[in-house]
Amino acid sequence: MTSPISRGIARVIGEALGEHYYSHRVIEARCYESGLRGDPPDGNCSDKITMWVTREAEARPADIAAIVGRLIEAYMDGDGGRNPEGRVKISKILADHGLAYNRGGVIHGAGTSVPTRSLDDLLRQRAIPEIDKEFERALAFVEKDPPAAITAACAILEAFCRVYLQQAGIPAPSDQTAKNLWKLVADHIGFAPSHATDEGMKRIFSGFFAVVDGVSLLRNHDSSAHGREARPYLVLPRHARLAVHAAHTLVLFGLESWTVVPPPPFPGFPPPSVK
Repeated sequence: MTSPISRGIARVIGEALGEHYYSHRVIEARCYESGLRGDPPDGNCSDKITMWVTREAEARPADIAAIVGRLIEAYMDGDGGRNPEGRVKISKILADHGLAYNRGGVIHGAGTSVPTRSLDDLLRQRAIPEIDKEFERALAFVEKDPPAAITAACAILEAFCRVYLQQAGIPAPSDQTAKNLWKLVADHIGFAPSHATDEGMKRIFSGFFAVVDGVSLLRNHDSSAHGREARPYLVLPRHARLAVHAAHTLVLFGLESWTVVPPPPFPGFPPPSVK
């Protein structure tokens, strides 16, 4: 696979961190703590970071975004020390490559699906803090805490449903599980299989319910929500990514449909058929 961290990105990071830390001993410690491996390259502080990140990007393209996120976390989340303008340069070079840094050492756009990147764009346009919080939490934990990411994947479904029901003026059910919330939203916005006139969409809408049910069950049995000692198998990042991407696809479609197909004027009004 192609590495999401180019030599150009590595160079900007190297220059910023090299000037910030200005100590080979500190830089080497930070690099090792972040997950960089092997012997430190020769050169000045900036060149050492640049060559080390570039080398690892070529050797481990699937892991390098998480490594770089950890490497720049303290610098990006702090005040920038003696080189605060470096934070701006890092943010710009990442944006130029379709990436973005988020607090906590998370680099968005690397290793995420198209639906997740599209949802990120949509959430940036619309101020929905309840949904945005769970979105950020899911991405932050996919690699370092998969069970917590699964919990966030289910939480973003629940958050979307609650926000929709509240703004549509529909009372939430007493049992506010993701499955019950989604059923109410689907009936109202037109996602129920019975609302579709096309057989293909009918089957996709049926699959929506299976996804919500599956993510909920995975959260209940295999996530951080109910303790980890009872997990029947090891939850890996790929399991978390599956749950997160599935949940994000549904929420993205829900937000887009909410914009394209206005909710009925009052609860109980027959929703339009979705073709």
